[in-house]
Amino acid sequence: MNRTFLAVCGAALLSVALVGAQDKASGHGTDNAAANANANAVTFTGCLNVGSKADSYYLTSAKQKGVKDSDKALKVVAAGPKVKLDPFVTQEVEITGTIDQADAAPKTDSSAARTLTVTKVKFRAQYCG
Repeated sequence: MNRTFLAVCGAALLSVALVGAQDKASGHGTDNAAANANANAVTFTGCLNVGSKADSYYLTSAKQKGVKDSDKALKVVAAGPKVKLDPFVTQEVEITGTIDQADAAPKTDSSAARTLTVTKVKFRAQYCG
């Protein structure tokens, strides 16, 4: 009888653990927005330059990771106050973020650059070249 009781308790505990793990994996709650942002994340390398307006930045000579014919220039916007772009100006960087949905299609006009909302910036080289 003790073995049966222990087996039933063990099975119930295992079931609760499996259901809890499935709930976390399916992305219920506030983690769903973060999961969607990560799914739409793109990575570009290029030269970070200051724009003509205060706190505006552009990524020039841009190359999207894994894409041959991508944008040559992107407007860059920090996703939040923790993302610091200023220290990377005039340097070659690797930037990860999301392309704004309104700008999802690549522009053929070079003056109308798409906007990349940056979540992560990584130094690649001191000078652009």
